[in-house]
Amino acid sequence: MASRSHVDVNERRLRPIYDSLDNGNNKKAIQEAEKVLKKQKDFQCAKVLKALALLRLNRHEESSVILQEVHAQHPTEDSTLQAMSICYREVHKLDLIADLYQNAFSGKPDNEDILSALFMAHVRLGDYKKQQQTAMQLHKLKPQKNPYYFWAVMSIVMQAHTSPDKKLSEKMYLPLAERMTEKYIKDDNIEAEAEVMLYLIILELLGKWQEAVNLLEGPLGGKFVSEFNLKDIKLAELYSKLENWSKANIIYKRLLQYSPDHWQYWLDYLKSALALIESSDQIENQNGKDENEETADDSVEKILELIEELSTKGCSPDHYNRGPFLARIKLISLLEKKDPEKSQVVGSTLQLLIEHFERFGDRSCCFGDFTLFLDQLTDSQKLQFFNSIKESIPLNGKPKEYALDVKLLQRHLIVLQVERYLGYLDPLPIPDKLTLIHDLIDRYRQGLQLSQDLLITDLQHSDNYLLLAVHLLVDLWRETSKDEYIWQAQVQLEQCIKKSPSNFQAKLILIRLYCTMGVFGPCPSLYDSIEIKHIMNDSLGHIVFNHVARLGHFVAACAMYGTMLRFFTVNHKETTEYLISSYKYGSFSKIYEFVKFRERLQNSLQFASATAERLLLDLIFETNSHSVTEQMIIYMEISPEDDKTNFDELRDNRDYKVMLNWDNPSKFNIEELQEKSFEEEKCWLRVRNYLLRILAAAVLIGQEAGTEAKMNGVTEIEKEPMTQTLQELSAKLENHIDDCVMYKEQYQLPYVLQAPFRTRLCYYLINEHHRVLIEMVEAVLYTHKLQQNNLELNNVEEERIKSAIPKLVAALVNTVEISDNGSTNLSSSVIENLVLCAETFSFTIILAGVCNRFLKPLKIAQTKKLKKKKSPLTELPPTFENFNELLKCLEKGVACLHLACKQINPGYLELDMSKLNLSQPLTDHADDAIYESEMWKKVEKSYEQAAQEISELLHNKLQYLHTLKL
Repeated sequence: MASRSHVDVNERRLRPIYDSLDNGNNKKAIQEAEKVLKKQKDFQCAKVLKALALLRLNRHEESSVILQEVHAQHPTEDSTLQAMSICYREVHKLDLIADLYQNAFSGKPDNEDILSALFMAHVRLGDYKKQQQTAMQLHKLKPQKNPYYFWAVMSIVMQAHTSPDKKLSEKMYLPLAERMTEKYIKDDNIEAEAEVMLYLIILELLGKWQEAVNLLEGPLGGKFVSEFNLKDIKLAELYSKLENWSKANIIYKRLLQYSPDHWQYWLDYLKSALALIESSDQIENQNGKDENEETADDSVEKILELIEELSTKGCSPDHYNRGPFLARIKLISLLEKKDPEKSQVVGSTLQLLIEHFERFGDRSCCFGDFTLFLDQLTDSQKLQFFNSIKESIPLNGKPKEYALDVKLLQRHLIVLQVERYLGYLDPLPIPDKLTLIHDLIDRYRQGLQLSQDLLITDLQHSDNYLLLAVHLLVDLWRETSKDEYIWQAQVQLEQCIKKSPSNFQAKLILIRLYCTMGVFGPCPSLYDSIEIKHIMNDSLGHIVFNHVARLGHFVAACAMYGTMLRFFTVNHKETTEYLISSYKYGSFSKIYEFVKFRERLQNSLQFASATAERLLLDLIFETNSHSVTEQMIIYMEISPEDDKTNFDELRDNRDYKVMLNWDNPSKFNIEELQEKSFEEEKCWLRVRNYLLRILAAAVLIGQEAGTEAKMNGVTEIEKEPMTQTLQELSAKLENHIDDCVMYKEQYQLPYVLQAPFRTRLCYYLINEHHRVLIEMVEAVLYTHKLQQNNLELNNVEEERIKSAIPKLVAALVNTVEISDNGSTNLSSSVIENLVLCAETFSFTIILAGVCNRFLKPLKIAQTKKLKKKKSPLTELPPTFENFNELLKCLEKGVACLHLACKQINPGYLELDMSKLNLSQPLTDHADDAIYESEMWKKVEKSYEQAAQEISELLHNKLQYLHTLKL
């Protein structure tokens, strides 16, 4: 009773601290904790809760001292351990949680809760070997609890998954997991479905398909009850792998009875049926019956019988299942390759497609259905098909008729989409295309009358008319290079999203077109309005992420990179919690999925790019003196020796299929373009990583020099490895640039609305930005040698550097287009090049700051010697003046970039873009003028914002330069 009373007193004393922490009142929590500690100075939990409150007030050092003190005492009390775990999770020190519970377990080796928490700590770290060991300790402690044993089995399976040696996985880990599970099956200790599922996973990983079938068809198969038809689905897959087509066919028939529109079931069913038709082994067919005496479909007649049966199953006169109709067409295409005579029994692809349009032409999915089969038709059949469906629509006569109901409107849209897919619009002359564009816009506006009863969250029925018109305008821009077509498309899209605020397709295209024209200002609000959630940050984030810094919006870039990185960080935490829950509740099949999902995100190209770009942006935008740069490099914890990005494991998770595309794949192969883009993105990421590591190495060498100047305690042996690293990084960057020469022509690739946007690598290579950086690295290494040799070096190298860098800087400045007449050039290339030059100057100035670190102590020492007249020198060496001349050269370059900023700033030039005739109105509709005026205001504001932010950056660089003069 006394012990229990003591616990109650402790809980009562801690309650105010918990309440304050829960309410977010951290200062109050500290006060309450101090009250408790006055009465019980060794109360560990109160100390830890105080540390947690300090942590949430960003008083990390004070919090760390308390946590280290308590950690060293090896606490075992549950509330203390939980509070410390929370603290360590918040500072991302997950390894300390494992150490904490390991120490606690040593103090209480029979405590199940502590050991269970230790297992979960290893789950957070992904240490599968220690997971296995801890799970087996739990099993020995509580042998009657099955889950602990299967935690160990699952940990072995995950070791197999992560092992770089696949033979080791197949010969050791997976067989061990199999034997351990079989032991429990033989002893009849299997209790739950999850345990049987784990055994099934192991058998599938080992490729033991027959054993897996035996498991599912045996008594343990009856435990699969959590998901509808799960057992049948798994059996069908396994029989297909065993090429037991008869039994696979029977099961897929059964599955189709439940889901007649499940397209994958139809594909697998047809595959098994055709395999049976081809097979000459009729004995297997005759024995292909299950317990219900079902027979496999081993003839075309039987397949057609099933298609006929399912085509109307559960349907009304106005509603049919699409799956069976598509299956018939698919059957023809499969038979044509193997047995053309039998395909004629099924029917004609052309006629069936026409019938498909008659039944399903009023559904938006109809076009997607056609794309599966249109390319199998001959050119004459394609024309015949198109003419047939076009003539069935009573909207092609004169005078022009409009659709008076939604179904007719949708049918007409399908006809137009098919016309574009078949390429019949491509050869049209420009006047005819413009006429068609006007017609589509008229039909869009007329169709709005059919959507008056829709909710604001619904899409307008006629939106696709406008999107087709926009695609045609982009075609015209690609053919003629006249920007007015892009501006006109943007005006129409602005109207579309006003009338249909939920149309994400219009917003995606509008973002792409704005970024194409160098206008980023309106994009964040458009992106936010799409309501991108969770994983879409990775798959769709590129639509704004790849443009924000490129177009000079540095403040927005900081916010977007931060949001992107938070998503990946939070996702890692959340996935870890999902894994822990999966172990707790025995969802072993989900563990494998969660781990693969986490790996896919951890190796995402977007994650790696966001990390590099955010670090570089901080070095560019947040520094105005070299001391700030040095502090930032220390904070960033960049390792110059190692590139933390694993390029071999990088994954391209960008989604380019989300945007509507009515073009034939033969015209532009989006997948092929994405593969090329991925390689280019990796090349550009390597450049950015090299820049980061070069800057970090140089700044660290400079810091060592500063330490030596103050303490005179750093030897050349200690510094030499970092200078060698800097030299190697410079050489690697130069070699990598040589390997990337193919991307100099990237700007000549065709512009495809749905395809990836190019990187900045082409402009970087064309204007040779890297040459300035490499020469500045040489200057850093040279000035470092000067310091080591006390200014006693051959001046030949100095003269070369002195002449080379100003020439490269001048050449770089000349790449920026500065107009003599002060006119504004609305071009993304102008802003992009200006941003690249500003970045390169920023990096150059950081390296100049490192040179200053070497030269300033030398100048002070030389000046003192001259003043004391104890030196034979009568004047200072020319090195110091040469360095000041370099700074003047950089100042002049920054001033030229300032001038270029003014000439892209409509506010400075006092231009009102809304009053400029930069494009001719597309239609005479009154709304066009209003939306066009609004669009130009957005464009003007965006250019002005970019110019101001680039100017602010350059102003900071000028301040930086002024602090470096000797």
